Amino acid sequence: MSDIDVLIIGGGPTGLTAALELAAQKVPFRIIDKATQRSSYSRALVLQPRSQELLNRHGDVRELLDAGFQAVGTTTAVNGKKVVDVNVDFVGITPTVFPAPRSISQADTEAWLDRILAKHGAAVEMGVEAKSIEQDDEGVTVRLVSQSGAEETVRAKYVVGADGAHSCVRHSAKTMTFDGDAYPQEFVLADTHIKTNLPVNRAYFCLGTGVCVVLPMKGGMVRLVVSRPNQPKTGVPQLEEFESFMKRVFPGEVKLYNPTWLTRFNLHHRGVNKYREGRLFVAGDAAHIHSPAGGQGMNTGIQDAINLGWKLAAVLRGEKPDSFLDTYDDERRPVGQHLLKTTDKLFSWITWTNPIYLFLRNLILPWTMPLMTRNPEKNLQAFKFMTEFGIRYSRSPIVGTAPGFRGPILGGNRAVDGKLDGPEGEKYLQTLFTPESHHLVLFSGVNTAAASEGDLHRAETRFLEACRTQTKVHTIFGPSQAGKSGYVDIDGAVHKSYGFEGSGYALVRPDGYVAHIGPLSAFDGLLEWIQ
Repeated sequence: MSDIDVLIIGGGPTGLTAALELAAQKVPFRIIDKATQRSSYSRALVLQPRSQELLNRHGDVRELLDAGFQAVGTTTAVNGKKVVDVNVDFVGITPTVFPAPRSISQADTEAWLDRILAKHGAAVEMGVEAKSIEQDDEGVTVRLVSQSGAEETVRAKYVVGADGAHSCVRHSAKTMTFDGDAYPQEFVLADTHIKTNLPVNRAYFCLGTGVCVVLPMKGGMVRLVVSRPNQPKTGVPQLEEFESFMKRVFPGEVKLYNPTWLTRFNLHHRGVNKYREGRLFVAGDAAHIHSPAGGQGMNTGIQDAINLGWKLAAVLRGEKPDSFLDTYDDERRPVGQHLLKTTDKLFSWITWTNPIYLFLRNLILPWTMPLMTRNPEKNLQAFKFMTEFGIRYSRSPIVGTAPGFRGPILGGNRAVDGKLDGPEGEKYLQTLFTPESHHLVLFSGVNTAAASEGDLHRAETRFLEACRTQTKVHTIFGPSQAGKSGYVDIDGAVHKSYGFEGSGYALVRPDGYVAHIGPLSAFDGLLEWIQ
């Protein structure tokens, strides 16, 4: 019997991200997958900006983005007539190096994650399946069987189930349920080349008696997802079926050829009632499955893994008690529940087959859709949801805000990005937030009451003396203090983003969310809070 701190079951994007988080924290782990080799199919296709930002903590994510394609916008059509164009231009809405979603094959995403994991000397053990999982007060016993039939028993302190909708980890838990239902429609999917008189750098949402979604891919290809509301068929769908349907709902000429993937599938919306049972955890599709509306699935799994990874490391190093791991459920299950509710509403609105509803929707939508897309507040809500920049853990028991502080960033919010000037030249704040530690950001202030370099140094010393967890300290000076031994906020925009005119602090967790924030005058409160 071999012992390991953490066993990750499932080697897709969620499991790989969990492995990277543990590797960065130097936590011993193994990661297995029952598949004998990687799939070459594209599968999950959209990498959202927040995922890009967080994965960039582990390596230059631009290498991955180069393998993808960025759509310039979306077009909605009803019965073959264009209703509205919406440009995907998020630059300026929030400070970030990654302002837009990227269309990237899951095969490319997994290959990039595999390469980064290999730099830590680790790899997914392919062709290894967990046959039984039993936990007790001291650990988890897992029986593994390899492709050759060889058996091995592993004893792990914790097990992370990133093994999909049919998760063996979830099934082995005694009190986890996977509540929800299946959608009645069958869907067919094609990754194919296309000839059309319309731009192929846009996504198209085509509504009529059915639904067709056209997503741009690299190399002049598109992904087509078409609903089959009536008479589901068996076997692999034919390309002619896609082309016939598109000619009824697509707002342009179309010819399909040379498909690389044709398949049919059904969709479910289900969520687990708890993300943790004892020493077992579920993440990604093992915890939530839903429609592809909004391109959230893989991205939510990635954030599940990032949230859990640093917490497991803190407990295994003895910095936190085992109960600290309950905050994984506290923080991530509400995100999963909101995702299920939102995608179900959107998907039902798009795919409902009631003929009276269809008539009314198709009649009214051409008038209402253009008005909706001109609403700045609605656009901002959609931006925050789709990009996942809007996720926050404000009700978490492990985040805090100094009394009386009312800035735009509070405890539990994403630590926003911003441009700085440093010893190496221009730098973005997010690049300082590496995954192996907490980060204390000290702001000098931009007004006449700005803190001195000595004040900030004393705050740093006091914090490091009081703090039990590994923490890096970064000092950001205002424009008038250029030349100091830290980073300079040239135009004061980063101070403003965090709500500081005077001096302040933000303690950022390893997962890129603010643990505690406030003015420097409330620093004593931070020192009490971390205890």
